[in-house]
Amino acid sequence: MAQNMPIVEALRNYINSTVARFHMPGHKGGAGTSPTIKDFLGADTLLADVTNIPGMDDLHQPTGIIRKAQELAAQTFGAEDSYFLINGSSCGLMALIMATCRPGDKILVPRNIHRSILSGIILSGTVPVFFRPFYDRELLLPLAVAPEIIRFTLAEHPDARAVFVISPTYNGITSDIAKIAEEVHRYGIPLLVDEAHGPHLGLHEGLPPRALDCGADAVVHGTHKILTSFTQASMLHVKGRRVDRARLEQSLRVLQSTSPSYLLLASLDAARADVAARGREMAATALNMAEGLRRAVENIPGVTAFGERWAVARGAAGLDRTKVTISVKNLGITGVKAEVWLRENAFIQVEMSDVFNLLVIITAGNTPDDVRRLVSGLEAISSAANKEMVVERDLTRVLETALEAPEAPLVVTPREAFFGPSLSVPLEKAAGMVAAETVACYPPGIPVLCPGEKITLEIIEYLNLVRNLGMHFQGPHDPTVEFIRVLRAL
Repeated sequence: MAQNMPIVEALRNYINSTVARFHMPGHKGGAGTSPTIKDFLGADTLLADVTNIPGMDDLHQPTGIIRKAQELAAQTFGAEDSYFLINGSSCGLMALIMATCRPGDKILVPRNIHRSILSGIILSGTVPVFFRPFYDRELLLPLAVAPEIIRFTLAEHPDARAVFVISPTYNGITSDIAKIAEEVHRYGIPLLVDEAHGPHLGLHEGLPPRALDCGADAVVHGTHKILTSFTQASMLHVKGRRVDRARLEQSLRVLQSTSPSYLLLASLDAARADVAARGREMAATALNMAEGLRRAVENIPGVTAFGERWAVARGAAGLDRTKVTISVKNLGITGVKAEVWLRENAFIQVEMSDVFNLLVIITAGNTPDDVRRLVSGLEAISSAANKEMVVERDLTRVLETALEAPEAPLVVTPREAFFGPSLSVPLEKAAGMVAAETVACYPPGIPVLCPGEKITLEIIEYLNLVRNLGMHFQGPHDPTVEFIRVLRAL
């Protein structure tokens, strides 16, 4: 109901008022907008696009409707304090690093970090200590982080100020947060969880528990990824006293726009209300469709949907079964080729693809007909794989190669490398130099080099082999990595 959505209700009241608008934005509720965009977006959307005028509160110092909406979010998601993010989950991840670490502090992070975490490390001047999650050697996908990995890494770096863990992974694998929290809290430091892909966890007994309920100190939710808020609208939830609220709020004020979109804020308010009113029902609907898809896929020759095996994989505590990872490896084609075929021939768009796999995200917003269309598309791919499609070669070599990336020693902090004087040099001449940019091979998208790491002959050989196998790079200024940006002589 509207009265349970304070931001939505305030916007509705303002829209229904007779106020003459002499404030931003310049389109004045759509009156000054072209008919094309007005017809496309709808009149009410433009009327609701307001700024932080009296009665609409202030995201950076909330005392009214935004504060109330955030308090309701905290109650709904099991937090003590919640914060609305209108600059995406990335903003929350960066803010947590800035709030818990100072320049020169160490922070434990997985090697398969999202680039926003690396951005937070650069902004804060912290020193990353990388640990590696387990990997599925058959499908080339990161699995969970085992508690013993955290224990060993903390024993080597007892002066670390925080630990960041990704759970669930993009593909839905969760780590044992309860045991990891025990290891982290022995050192009196916070456990921060990138739970961007799991805002719905804990809503149903068929889903893994939410990280906050397992001992995490703070989590970031990509509310728009799985729930019903608009794209770019996320939340940050905190529990316990290990994360300083004043520093966190200061960090958010630095990172978030001073002109927040009230459309995004209202969508967060409404998404929270959806979860409070029918969260379990939404989760049950998604789980039922996802399991139906898995059963159907198992009957398609050469196609496999993974589920239970991952739930008991090394280090894994559970699996979000609304994420369906579909392997086309046995068809002899890449997941990328399968994604393109589905989009161009069956008008189906999956979430992502990699060397062997497609990732499908099912929510209550999907329908059984959506699932039937996907199954039909996969059946068509299975039939066409040996007829119309060019069969991919060397997939096994790609897999084996991608698992053997050599480690690069950190010479200077990522911040020093990012802001230091740099130049572009041929990769073949870069041995012994320090990277000034990130280089990741995709798939799986894990950084081979981060700013501040030393380039070795082994890394050069690895990057050349990856290029020759036709894999792609993310991050470097030269997408072929024939040239790489390095620090000038230190």
